[in-house]
Amino acid sequence: MKQTLILIWVCVSILLFSSSCSSVLQEECEKNNTGTFYVTNNSQTGKAYKILIDGMNYDIVGAGATKEWTLSAGPHVVQIIDAATGNAACTASVPTVIKCQRNGLSCRG
Repeated sequence: MKQTLILIWVCVSILLFSSSCSSVLQEECEKNNTGTFYVTNNSQTGKAYKILIDGMNYDIVGAGATKEWTLSAGPHVVQIIDAATGNAACTASVPTVIKCQRNGLSCRG
């Protein structure tokens, strides 16, 4: 009986803590009008990709890796470039970041 009560208390505590954490994150993206944007590098040849968002260099994503960033909600111009050659690895696109959501692109180049 005592173990059951302890288990129930732990479960309720976890639920309360996790919901308050997610609501804090939700409030942050609501307040800042942001969403999460990611790029996944699915290169079959092991190439690294340089990520340009709205003309700014954001990072290099290695083969098989995914990186994500918090961006303002709305459309963004995304270019995925072969880091070694500077050539386009995938066609430039204009994805829309949605407030408080996670979306992104995948490139095989």
